[in-house]
Amino acid sequence: MSSSGYYYPVVGRKGTGGVFDRLSIETLQKDHPHQFSLFILAFLAIQQHPSAPQVVKEPAATYMEIASIHGKPYHEWPGDRSKDTSADYSATDKKDTDPVPSRFGGYCNHGAVVFPTWHRPYVMLVEQSIGNIAELLAHDIEANNPGENGVWVKAAKELRFPYWDWAAPGVAENGLPPVLYENTVEVVTAGGRKQTVDNPLAFFTFVGGIPPDFTDETDDTTGQTAYFSKWTRTYRYAASSPNPPGSNIEALQTKFKAGANDLRRRVAHLFAFNDDEDTATTWDDFSNHTAESKREMDFVNRGSIEGIHDTVHDLIGGNGQMNNPDYAGFDPIFFLHHTNVDRLLALWEWCYTEYWMGEGYTHDGESYPWTQARGTYAQVYNEQLHPAGPLQPFRTEDGEYWTSDQARFLGGQSYPKYYSFPEFQGVKVDQPAQSLQERVEARKRIQAYYDFDPQTKAKQVPKLSWKHMAVPSQNHPGVPRTHNVIPNFRTFMVHVKLPEHAYNRSYSFQLIHKGNPHSSAQVVGTVTVFTRPDHSPCKACAKRRAGGSVVRGMIPIPTELIHSVIKTHGGAELGMSFAQTIAHIKKEFTGRLVDANGSGLAQAEGGLEAVKVSKDKAASRRVTPVEISLVSTAVAEHASEQNHPVYLFDWQHHENIFSAGWLATHRDSV
Repeated sequence: MSSSGYYYPVVGRKGTGGVFDRLSIETLQKDHPHQFSLFILAFLAIQQHPSAPQVVKEPAATYMEIASIHGKPYHEWPGDRSKDTSADYSATDKKDTDPVPSRFGGYCNHGAVVFPTWHRPYVMLVEQSIGNIAELLAHDIEANNPGENGVWVKAAKELRFPYWDWAAPGVAENGLPPVLYENTVEVVTAGGRKQTVDNPLAFFTFVGGIPPDFTDETDDTTGQTAYFSKWTRTYRYAASSPNPPGSNIEALQTKFKAGANDLRRRVAHLFAFNDDEDTATTWDDFSNHTAESKREMDFVNRGSIEGIHDTVHDLIGGNGQMNNPDYAGFDPIFFLHHTNVDRLLALWEWCYTEYWMGEGYTHDGESYPWTQARGTYAQVYNEQLHPAGPLQPFRTEDGEYWTSDQARFLGGQSYPKYYSFPEFQGVKVDQPAQSLQERVEARKRIQAYYDFDPQTKAKQVPKLSWKHMAVPSQNHPGVPRTHNVIPNFRTFMVHVKLPEHAYNRSYSFQLIHKGNPHSSAQVVGTVTVFTRPDHSPCKACAKRRAGGSVVRGMIPIPTELIHSVIKTHGGAELGMSFAQTIAHIKKEFTGRLVDANGSGLAQAEGGLEAVKVSKDKAASRRVTPVEISLVSTAVAEHASEQNHPVYLFDWQHHENIFSAGWLATHRDSV
């Protein structure tokens, strides 16, 4: 570890006098004008914007280099000039380029248990760079305006990188706040004067030209091209042109609003893990979309923080950088997105202190290590991952790499991070809970905020109509002695398993409800495969499917939608059985595979009555989802503590929804 040459230590906002909150971008702009102004001006400075003072002395602290860490260009970050190059990626080395899929040349860890922990020092790095420049600017303002001494420097020291909660209740109606996309923004300057400046959150203009390994990516479905080799700035939902007029904000807002409620429900389910689960496999389920510890028949799935993160990339990106891991880090919204991911991680850590990756997992008495299957710029294929393993390229002050143990918020080996988040549903993430009771009660409040409240939903549905729901007795071995089974009620979700490299680019599965007399047609939810195109030899090889990884996801089905199906077809009061209701639910769903722009790749009709897709029209097995199945759980509530969250048990697998097959709607699916 200590064999490094020059390094730029990631220390966050050390030396600023304490721990201060990362505020929401809306709160920062509305209630903290001095902090917000310094944030905007400092962000412009690290972006090396022509209008900003050129005060960034460390190349490693420029936005161009920080953004490059995540993916392309595949080169060593200037903040970690390592002498140990044994694991370095090389674009000319066949060991890195010939395998299918080829080795990932960025530093970022995706699809692995260190996904959340790797991104924590990454966000701290951009926070550190902006904060350091903000202090320089603040001292300069006060030096030239003595009447404002104590105002600007204090604001700079308290400044932390803001987040955007894309799962908040108002997002479905309002979409992204204007500060995230308008080309200019108003800040305050000395004397309280207002000034309009270019908005560094809207896009980033590449510095020093476009890196040579940036390549155009054409979507054969639509003919749209992302001109990464020609675009001099970042875009969202750009036109297929080397010189688009700008981002298509209307398209972005429309798509994000449509997907916001699904994001809320999925976030809520992250806090629905029970208290008595296996430590390592629970962390695996939560932390990443691959879930290495899962076996083929495992269907218990509450979703992962990475899976939700993937969908946000899809909703924001369109024909643009955010939809491609190689380029996503260059869009400034990337870091506001990941700061919110970090906020959810901190909340989850606070609620579930005992769940952690450890040295691996156990299955049927056998121990297995965690691995990074694809490799990275600094990691070889299938490198073993440890909680004390290096999170390259981020080093601490003593020159050692950050580790996942150190990245934890409340762990015994955690390093100081000098930031927190505002109190949320009674939780202050940097202050440990005093009791298990405090933690479990917080989980229920967080679940309810993000729209998962089975106890209330169970009271709202007609008991007579739902009486046929198959619910175990109170004596079921899966029911804790402290809990009572909620009668005549189950929660429903769709378990999704998709081949990661089916289309050689990012794509999504959409679960669509066709509508009925009691519910309008709607996209219920989305699971996204956030991946990069693979330009290695044999990129269309069918071996990719056989040996490739599978992305797992979960889509919660709202209770209101299930009840609309029961009202339409009849429930227990009309003699319907539970099996018949399951069949009716499946029949009302359509599945679609879509590209980053929402264009269709393949589709399927749900239910046993669907017409079987003929072989000559069927999608190839290479792209067909591994599994799209209906799953349900019974629910138990605490017998005496109504402030406790529910306990999910009796997970039932109701088989494939789309058993009639998948219809190819594009040549890439054949």
